[in-house]
Amino acid sequence: MHTKKEEFEIPFTEDLMREHGILNRILLIYEEIIKRITNSTEFPLELFEQAVAIIKSFIEDYHEKMEEEYIFPIFEKHKKEVRLVKTLKNQHTKGREITAQVQKLIQGPLDQKNKSVLKNLLQKFIRMYRPHEAREDTELFPLVRSLITEQEFKMLSEKFEDSEHELFGKTGFQTILKKVEDIEKELGIFNLEQFTPKFKE
Repeated sequence: MHTKKEEFEIPFTEDLMREHGILNRILLIYEEIIKRITNSTEFPLELFEQAVAIIKSFIEDYHEKMEEEYIFPIFEKHKKEVRLVKTLKNQHTKGREITAQVQKLIQGPLDQKNKSVLKNLLQKFIRMYRPHEAREDTELFPLVRSLITEQEFKMLSEKFEDSEHELFGKTGFQTILKKVEDIEKELGIFNLEQFTPKFKE
Protein backbone atom coordinates (compact mmCIF):
# COMPACT_ATOMS: atom_id res chain seq x y z
CA MET A 1 0.00 0.00 0.00
CA HIS A 2 1.38 3.39 -1.03
CA THR A 3 1.63 6.26 1.40
CA LYS A 4 0.25 9.65 0.43
CA LYS A 5 3.80 10.93 -0.10
CA GLU A 6 4.68 8.09 -2.48
CA GLU A 7 1.53 8.62 -4.54
CA PHE A 8 2.51 12.19 -5.33
CA GLU A 9 6.25 11.69 -5.84
CA ILE A 10 7.37 12.83 -9.27
CA PRO A 11 9.73 10.40 -11.08
CA PHE A 12 13.03 12.10 -11.84
CA THR A 13 12.56 11.69 -15.61
CA GLU A 14 9.26 13.56 -15.37
CA ASP A 15 10.94 16.13 -13.15
CA LEU A 16 13.59 16.69 -15.84
CA MET A 17 10.84 17.28 -18.41
CA ARG A 18 9.15 19.72 -16.03
CA GLU A 19 12.44 21.58 -15.73
CA HIS A 20 12.50 21.74 -19.52
CA GLY A 21 9.26 23.68 -19.14
CA ILE A 22 11.21 26.29 -17.16
CA LEU A 23 13.84 26.36 -19.90
CA ASN A 24 11.17 26.82 -22.57
CA ARG A 25 9.62 29.71 -20.68
CA ILE A 26 13.03 31.39 -20.41
CA LEU A 27 13.46 30.89 -24.17
CA LEU A 28 10.17 32.75 -24.60
CA ILE A 29 11.59 35.57 -22.47
CA TYR A 30 14.71 35.55 -24.66
CA GLU A 31 12.48 35.81 -27.74
CA GLU A 32 10.78 38.86 -26.24
CA ILE A 33 14.17 40.49 -25.68
CA ILE A 34 15.14 39.71 -29.28
CA LYS A 35 11.89 41.27 -30.50
CA ARG A 36 12.53 44.43 -28.48
CA ILE A 37 16.09 44.72 -29.77
CA THR A 38 14.84 44.26 -33.35
CA ASN A 39 12.16 46.93 -32.84
CA SER A 40 14.60 49.25 -31.02
CA THR A 41 12.37 49.05 -27.94
CA GLU A 42 13.92 49.38 -24.51
CA PHE A 43 13.72 46.40 -22.17
CA PRO A 44 14.27 46.15 -18.39
CA LEU A 45 17.88 44.96 -18.12
CA GLU A 46 17.37 43.82 -14.53
CA LEU A 47 14.60 41.41 -15.61
CA PHE A 48 16.77 40.02 -18.38
CA GLU A 49 19.65 39.53 -15.94
CA GLN A 50 17.28 37.56 -13.67
CA ALA A 51 16.32 35.29 -16.58
CA VAL A 52 19.97 34.67 -17.45
CA ALA A 53 20.72 33.94 -13.78
CA ILE A 54 18.00 31.25 -13.76
CA ILE A 55 19.52 29.66 -16.86
CA LYS A 56 22.93 29.69 -15.17
CA SER A 57 21.94 28.42 -11.72
CA PHE A 58 18.92 26.20 -12.37
CA ILE A 59 19.45 24.89 -15.90
CA GLU A 60 23.22 24.78 -16.37
CA ASP A 61 24.61 24.35 -12.84
CA TYR A 62 21.83 22.02 -11.65
CA HIS A 63 19.65 20.43 -14.36
CA GLU A 64 22.44 19.80 -16.87
CA LYS A 65 24.94 18.73 -14.21
CA MET A 66 22.46 16.11 -12.99
CA GLU A 67 22.00 14.84 -16.54
CA GLU A 68 25.76 14.64 -17.02
CA GLU A 69 26.40 12.94 -13.72
CA TYR A 70 23.49 10.49 -13.60
CA ILE A 71 21.60 10.19 -16.93
CA PHE A 72 24.24 10.21 -19.66
CA PRO A 73 26.47 7.60 -17.93
CA ILE A 74 23.55 5.12 -17.96
CA PHE A 75 23.46 5.28 -21.76
CA GLU A 76 27.24 5.23 -22.11
CA LYS A 77 27.43 2.16 -19.86
CA HIS A 78 24.85 0.28 -21.95
CA LYS A 79 26.20 1.66 -25.23
CA LYS A 80 22.79 3.11 -26.10
CA GLU A 81 22.22 6.41 -27.92
CA VAL A 82 25.97 7.09 -27.61
CA ARG A 83 26.09 9.54 -30.51
CA LEU A 84 23.07 11.45 -29.21
CA VAL A 85 24.56 11.69 -25.72
CA LYS A 86 27.84 12.98 -27.14
CA THR A 87 25.99 15.70 -29.04
CA LEU A 88 23.91 16.64 -25.99
CA LYS A 89 27.03 16.96 -23.84
CA ASN A 90 28.70 19.15 -26.46
CA GLN A 91 25.61 21.34 -26.62
CA HIS A 92 25.68 21.77 -22.84
CA THR A 93 29.22 23.09 -23.21
CA LYS A 94 28.22 25.45 -26.03
CA GLY A 95 25.22 26.66 -24.04
CA ARG A 96 27.41 27.54 -21.07
CA GLU A 97 29.79 29.39 -23.37
CA ILE A 98 26.90 31.46 -24.75
CA THR A 99 25.58 32.22 -21.26
CA ALA A 100 29.06 33.32 -20.12
CA GLN A 101 29.31 35.63 -23.14
CA VAL A 102 25.84 37.05 -22.45
CA GLN A 103 26.67 37.68 -18.78
CA LYS A 104 29.89 39.44 -19.73
CA LEU A 105 28.15 41.50 -22.41
CA ILE A 106 25.42 42.88 -20.15
CA GLN A 107 27.96 44.06 -17.59
CA GLY A 108 29.08 46.75 -20.04
CA PRO A 109 27.22 49.45 -21.95
CA LEU A 110 24.48 48.00 -24.15
CA ASP A 111 24.95 50.20 -27.19
CA GLN A 112 23.49 49.28 -30.58
CA LYS A 113 26.50 47.15 -31.52
CA ASN A 114 26.39 45.15 -28.28
CA LYS A 115 22.62 44.73 -28.56
CA SER A 116 23.17 43.23 -32.00
CA VAL A 117 25.74 40.81 -30.57
CA LEU A 118 23.35 39.96 -27.72
CA LYS A 119 20.52 39.28 -30.16
CA ASN A 120 22.74 36.93 -32.16
CA LEU A 121 23.81 35.03 -29.02
CA LEU A 122 20.22 34.60 -27.84
CA GLN A 123 19.13 33.38 -31.28
CA LYS A 124 21.89 30.76 -31.24
CA PHE A 125 20.91 29.67 -27.74
CA ILE A 126 17.23 29.27 -28.65
CA ARG A 127 17.95 27.49 -31.92
CA MET A 128 20.13 24.93 -30.15
CA TYR A 129 18.05 24.29 -27.05
CA ARG A 130 14.63 23.79 -28.65
CA PRO A 131 15.69 20.62 -30.53
CA HIS A 132 18.08 19.70 -27.68
CA GLU A 133 15.36 19.41 -25.06
CA ALA A 134 12.94 17.83 -27.55
CA ARG A 135 15.42 15.01 -28.25
CA GLU A 136 15.99 14.42 -24.54
CA ASP A 137 12.22 14.32 -23.87
CA THR A 138 11.36 12.02 -26.77
CA GLU A 139 14.42 9.82 -27.27
CA LEU A 140 16.45 9.75 -24.06
CA PHE A 141 14.35 10.10 -20.92
CA PRO A 142 11.67 7.55 -21.96
CA LEU A 143 14.40 4.88 -22.27
CA VAL A 144 15.96 5.38 -18.84
CA ARG A 145 13.57 3.07 -17.04
CA SER A 146 14.38 0.18 -19.40
CA LEU A 147 18.11 0.43 -18.63
CA ILE A 148 18.05 0.39 -14.82
CA THR A 149 16.22 -1.52 -12.11
CA GLU A 150 13.15 -0.13 -10.33
CA GLN A 151 15.25 0.20 -7.18
CA GLU A 152 17.88 2.22 -9.03
CA PHE A 153 15.14 4.35 -10.57
CA LYS A 154 13.66 5.08 -7.14
CA MET A 155 17.08 5.89 -5.70
CA LEU A 156 17.79 8.32 -8.53
CA SER A 157 14.41 9.99 -8.03
CA GLU A 158 15.29 10.53 -4.37
CA LYS A 159 18.77 11.77 -5.28
CA PHE A 160 17.37 14.32 -7.73
CA GLU A 161 14.80 15.54 -5.20
CA ASP A 162 17.41 15.86 -2.44
CA SER A 163 19.76 17.81 -4.71
CA GLU A 164 17.01 20.20 -5.75
CA HIS A 165 16.02 20.85 -2.13
CA GLU A 166 19.65 21.30 -1.09
CA LEU A 167 20.31 23.90 -3.77
CA PHE A 168 16.96 25.70 -4.01
CA GLY A 169 15.06 24.88 -0.81
CA LYS A 170 12.10 22.60 -0.09
CA THR A 171 9.93 24.42 -2.64
CA GLY A 172 12.79 24.74 -5.12
CA PHE A 173 10.90 24.23 -8.36
CA GLN A 174 7.95 26.39 -7.30
CA THR A 175 10.34 29.16 -6.23
CA ILE A 176 12.04 29.16 -9.64
CA LEU A 177 8.67 28.99 -11.41
CA LYS A 178 7.42 32.03 -9.45
CA LYS A 179 10.51 34.01 -10.49
CA VAL A 180 9.89 33.13 -14.14
CA GLU A 181 6.21 34.08 -13.87
CA ASP A 182 7.13 37.44 -12.34
CA ILE A 183 9.48 38.19 -15.27
CA GLU A 184 6.81 37.15 -17.77
CA LYS A 185 4.27 39.46 -16.12
CA GLU A 186 6.65 42.42 -16.17
CA LEU A 187 7.38 41.83 -19.86
CA GLY A 188 3.68 41.38 -20.69
CA ILE A 189 4.01 37.78 -21.91
CA PHE A 190 2.42 35.88 -19.01
CA ASN A 191 -1.14 35.62 -20.32
CA LEU A 192 -1.31 32.35 -22.28
CA GLU A 193 -4.36 33.49 -24.27
CA GLN A 194 -2.32 36.15 -26.05
CA PHE A 195 -0.48 33.43 -27.96
CA THR A 196 -3.65 31.96 -29.42
CA PRO A 197 -3.86 32.91 -33.13
CA LYS A 198 -6.82 35.02 -34.14
CA PHE A 199 -8.47 34.59 -37.52
CA LYS A 200 -10.91 36.87 -39.27
CA GLU A 201 -14.35 35.27 -39.63
